[in-house]
Amino acid sequence: MALQPDVLQSCLQEAAKAARPALERCIEAAVAALQLAEAQSEQVGERDALAMAWRELLKNKPAWSIQYPADLRTTFSSGVAAAGQAAPSASSIPALAGTSTQAFASADAFSLVDDADVSQAIESSRLLQQILPLVEQPLAELNKLMSTVQGLPNVRPELNPLRPEVFAQTLREMVFAASSEPAITSLWLKNLADPLGRELTLVYERIVNQLELAKVKGADYRVRHTPVSGGKGRGSHKTGPGSDSSNGGASMAGTPRGGYVSDEPMAPRPSQYADLSDPEIKDGMFHDFLLNGGSNANRGLAPAYYATIEEELLALKAARESAQAPLTGSRDAPHAGNQKVPAVDRPPRPVNERSQLNQEVWGSYSRPRERDILHTQLKKAARQVGQVLGLEVVRKLVDQVAQDSRLLVPVREAIVALEPSLLRLAMVDPHFFNDEDHAGRRLIERVAQRSFKYNDEFSPEFLAFFEPLTRAFNELNGLSIEDAQPFAMSLATLEHGWDEQDQREAKNRNNVLQTLRFAEERQTQADQIALDLSTRSDLDKVSGLVLDFLFGPWALVMAHARLTDTRNQIDPMGFGSVVPDLLWSVKREVTLKRPAKLIEMIPGLLGQLHAGLALLGQDPRENDAFFEGLMKLHRPVLKLRRLKSRRDAQESGAVPLAPEELPASPEQRRAKVAEQPWLRRDDLDAAGFEDTLSSVPGELAALEEEMPAATAMPASAEGVGDACLPELPPAEAAPILLGLRTGNWVDLYSRRRWLRAQLVWASAKGTLFMFVSHGGQPHSMTRRSCERLIRERLLRPVHTHGVVAQALDAVATEVAMSPRAEPAAA
Repeated sequence: MALQPDVLQSCLQEAAKAARPALERCIEAAVAALQLAEAQSEQVGERDALAMAWRELLKNKPAWSIQYPADLRTTFSSGVAAAGQAAPSASSIPALAGTSTQAFASADAFSLVDDADVSQAIESSRLLQQILPLVEQPLAELNKLMSTVQGLPNVRPELNPLRPEVFAQTLREMVFAASSEPAITSLWLKNLADPLGRELTLVYERIVNQLELAKVKGADYRVRHTPVSGGKGRGSHKTGPGSDSSNGGASMAGTPRGGYVSDEPMAPRPSQYADLSDPEIKDGMFHDFLLNGGSNANRGLAPAYYATIEEELLALKAARESAQAPLTGSRDAPHAGNQKVPAVDRPPRPVNERSQLNQEVWGSYSRPRERDILHTQLKKAARQVGQVLGLEVVRKLVDQVAQDSRLLVPVREAIVALEPSLLRLAMVDPHFFNDEDHAGRRLIERVAQRSFKYNDEFSPEFLAFFEPLTRAFNELNGLSIEDAQPFAMSLATLEHGWDEQDQREAKNRNNVLQTLRFAEERQTQADQIALDLSTRSDLDKVSGLVLDFLFGPWALVMAHARLTDTRNQIDPMGFGSVVPDLLWSVKREVTLKRPAKLIEMIPGLLGQLHAGLALLGQDPRENDAFFEGLMKLHRPVLKLRRLKSRRDAQESGAVPLAPEELPASPEQRRAKVAEQPWLRRDDLDAAGFEDTLSSVPGELAALEEEMPAATAMPASAEGVGDACLPELPPAEAAPILLGLRTGNWVDLYSRRRWLRAQLVWASAKGTLFMFVSHGGQPHSMTRRSCERLIRERLLRPVHTHGVVAQALDAVATEVAMSPRAEPAAA
């Protein structure tokens, strides 16, 4: 097998080049781990040691970042030369370079080295033991390919110049040279081990990919049978590539599991790789991956796959370099012309995964070609079928969300702009989209749901929401994603800002809601009080005017007194005792017989009535008609002061009764349940009731009777939009109202502007509704008002069910309808 020096040198250069950023990331991870350990430690001495360790590590970071790649290049050169000398002799295979296993094979050997050497050897061994399990899979493939490049007929892991021992020993020598404190160096190596293993995995995968694209075919494993030694029955047979008596039976990384293998070249099993270059196989696997989790997700990828991906990547980069003008369809500025169109009627603007975005907002990833290049680079870096399929799911998911017309265009574009970080997430967690609680999926869903708070992309409120969103997404796109943590932190930051805004808006909303709930409870009690009053036996010959007052405003007064009473009185403030006095005072046949009693009673009675109504908060003018009627009922007795004879009194009593003085009809004597709670004028204003009050106490004027122009307008009015839409029939409007639930969003036309409002409260009887728009502005209305707005299309429900779930359903439907959707074998 011929030596390939050019390919070999290219691999060594790539490894040395990657070493600097890899070490920097290792140091950052180690510092973070040491700082965490320091914070959790309860021992002062241990905290001091940990603090010194991470501070010294940071101090050495700049120098090490330069020294480590340089030392590796030197070691690589020595390793290549040593491998060239060792390759001809199969019987002289050395032990793992960088380990001191043989040096300390006996007690005599320990006498040849000092304690420092022993300590270094132990630390080096520990470092290697932590690294090897992390790099086992890519290292096995790298050993085969590097053996071929070195011209070796069989796999010789111990001659691989890029073996983990080389990286570990070089790091160990550099670390021990920087500090003479064994405790410090021990902490350094302990916390650098796992990050180094992860970084070496990436380096190995990159070089394996590079060698596969260079059409390098991996060498084969062979096994050398060693005779069983006789003697005392301690014979053993060594197994594994290149095993002989000189290596002590050490199992090299990448050795096939399961004991002996044939001396014949080891051919890959038919199921070892998945050939995603076949569209039918790929579509079948994608269907299985999306719907069932994918039984093939952990399989490797055939070399032909990487060749295809490399061609795609080269074509994309060539197209980028040759591009002279911006892509068509670029959107460097919002469509300002749409700003004059009502928010609910703006023409649809298509957005999808291929859209060109605003470069000033989204930078280089605003161009679909740049997103394509990253997507293809990640496909090239993939090592398992699941990673490739996860990348495809993300791309399709982003495309579906981008086409969701319920979202404002900038929000859909933001999801497209987030694609790079979502793709990186799919590389480390290909199934994240199937977990509703995963931070990556929750970020998309929460942003989408929060955006339903707005219906106008040009409004200052939406721009205030969108600016932190763009900053968060751009920061995510600039990170190297290793897990879901960056997404969780980004969502937490956004949620913090949203919570602050919600708390500011909640104060006014909660005050209004408290008022409405109190009014509802008060009305419920008032209705019951009115029903109890209607069963009294002393209602005979009482005028309808008085009974309307008792069953209406005065029942509310009594209910209000009971609800605000803090002393648990039977008749708070004595408003209940007013009822028999009032009923007696309006019965002419008894008051004329005892005029002195009535004359003495009237001042106190009127004072109690006015005090109760004032406590309730009613405008005195609302009850002018009642008090005028009451005065007429009392007038015959008051005239007795001027009468001089019984005959005049009898004549006065013979005066015909006015209509309001007539005894109540049977219908008037039956108390009725109020259609909606009574509210004071200022409460109506605070709650957003923009209709006018009726002159009849205790009732709200319906919007269908009177609606100020500033509140709502006919569908043909300026700014409403959809003038051509016909009014909905009442039979269709009622079910829409019944379908509304607390938390639902609607588009509401108010004050000559379309607002996005949320239903936050509905009375228990469904007679009052309160919506809240941006800034906590309440909009309350009666049932009849709400139905009218729906009929006239001035209130339109907005469907906000799960955005990500709907997108995934669309992807699944698309896959299921594909003619190649049946799972296929690789």
